Amino acid sequence: MSIEDQDFIMRQIKLLAKGIGALMDINSLKELLFMEFSVEDELSDHEVESLIYMARVEDLIDRDVLTNEELETYLGVSSNRINQFTTNSDIPTEIELEKLKQLVDEKMYWD
Repeated sequence: MSIEDQDFIMRQIKLLAKGIGALMDINSLKELLFMEFSVEDELSDHEVESLIYMARVEDLIDRDVLTNEELETYLGVSSNRINQFTTNSDIPTEIELEKLKQLVDEKMYWD
């Protein structure tokens, strides 16, 4: 798959995760994404989860539940690293993804 195709798919996954994905659990959303985009061979489970959780974090930021500075502090990373996640130029490490999951679990439905 070309870089342009992968970038397009990653953007579409994020849009879907922000929209209908907010109403679905992670496993159902992953199944839908794999059916919709047939990405099982192109994207790893880790990459898909990273996209989903970054989309959810971006939604928290858009809704003023979380700031970029709070996200940087929570993850212990720089604003440049956060920018890499949001522009799909890199994905979170396993540790960063676990922190994203915890953050979303804490903030998503209570704030």
